[in-house]
Amino acid sequence: MQIQLDSISKSFDTNTVLRSVSLTARAGEIVALVGENGAGKSTLTRIISGVYSPSGGTILVDGEPVVFHRPQDAMRHGIQVIYQEFKQNLFPHLTIAENIYVADLAGAFGRTVVDKRKMNEAATRILDQIGLDARSERLVETLSISDMQMVAIGKALSQDVTMLILDEPTAALDGREAEKLFEQVRGLRDRGVCVVYITHRLSEIFSLADRVVVLRDGQVTLDTPISATDERAVVGAMVGRTVDDLYPPKDVVPGRVVLGLGHLTSGSKFRDVSLTLRAGEVLGVGGTQGCGKDTLLRAIFGLAPITRGTIELAGAVVQARNPAEAIASGLAYVTPDRQREGLCLQQSVRANLTLASLSRLTSGGFVSGAKEMRTVRALMQRLRVRASGPDVTAGTLSGGNQQKVLFGRWIDTNPTVLLLEEPTRGVDVGARSEIYLIIHELARQGMAILLVSSDLPELVGLSRRVLVMRSGEVVTELTEGAITQRAILNHALEQAA
Repeated sequence: MQIQLDSISKSFDTNTVLRSVSLTARAGEIVALVGENGAGKSTLTRIISGVYSPSGGTILVDGEPVVFHRPQDAMRHGIQVIYQEFKQNLFPHLTIAENIYVADLAGAFGRTVVDKRKMNEAATRILDQIGLDARSERLVETLSISDMQMVAIGKALSQDVTMLILDEPTAALDGREAEKLFEQVRGLRDRGVCVVYITHRLSEIFSLADRVVVLRDGQVTLDTPISATDERAVVGAMVGRTVDDLYPPKDVVPGRVVLGLGHLTSGSKFRDVSLTLRAGEVLGVGGTQGCGKDTLLRAIFGLAPITRGTIELAGAVVQARNPAEAIASGLAYVTPDRQREGLCLQQSVRANLTLASLSRLTSGGFVSGAKEMRTVRALMQRLRVRASGPDVTAGTLSGGNQQKVLFGRWIDTNPTVLLLEEPTRGVDVGARSEIYLIIHELARQGMAILLVSSDLPELVGLSRRVLVMRSGEVVTELTEGAITQRAILNHALEQAA
């Protein structure tokens, strides 16, 4: 199969999102589609999959013009999309087989009474094809995130897919799970499927894709084989400028110890975690999904129970029973899920920025509008939040700007320790470089930062030390030249004795 987009344009009222986009995707090829948030990737994906109709231009399949009025039209040509929020299209209380064949419109396993034996046998063949070692009768809710994603891919393969579009497929995966996904994507390519792979992670582009297409402001600014380009050129095409040093220098000299954990334990999630964190230091925590690193930050911030151990903050023993007590003691926590846990998307940028510091802006039971506006404007300028104004709804901002608003809220509390979990998840490279500069500037000002990240280049690029967790325990500490992606993975994946 070959799909060709010829001068595709798309406008919503007076807003032009795509401008004469032309590209070709071929069978047996992995095409990385990249660009900053707002570049037009999502709109282009929805046009290819039949969700939107183009305002201009032509779609050709194997040289023949086609018109997709709805997603089912694209599906009939074998075009399938797995969006970043793929779990929304799975039914956790149903089995793997039932999820794969939930849209069995042809009634292949019976129109009135489903022949579950035949359905499970067919699903098992799909599971063998994608390399998922799980029984087809198993409930989806019992699977890991990466295995759920494999089920979503299996669901697409059950419908004779010829083109598979994957939108940020590794956003919620750790390094081991991501590599497992890469193996399956390469297998799809080798079986003749055209894979369009959307990602913000540059390392994935160069380790996986055959060709890269870059969108900026609704136009194609680069379309080239991977072998003919490099990271610098791709970044330049994405942001319209070079980002020479994505990671700031590690030139901050740590000061006194401000956070100490002593044998901290949270039920079965993690145990006996001990560490020290100094003012001005970025201490990274790595490990595979489920190793306990995510629960660690939530426990420190009062969002998960502490069953044993101590927390010392600035020399005093504390144990926050809830986030309010954590904030009062000098802690701040940037959640990995800004849309569900971090931001009030229907509220304004102003309301989101000042949510954690209203007490400082309140006098006589009323918020001082003048104080609030001065604070908000200063934060927006400092963090380079791109919005039409403080009162614009936070949900209308790009992912990078939403993340900067979340940072701004906690910076305004002037915390002693900033807990960061996946601080650049779903953020494009331009905003990512700005967030890294924010982190560096906070460290220079003496803030202590505990960083949990599944993005190995990020962990290596930002951290002065890295603790690696495995099966709920810290198994090693890496410093200076010993901090490498391979070293982190080796310790994270090593079998417990």
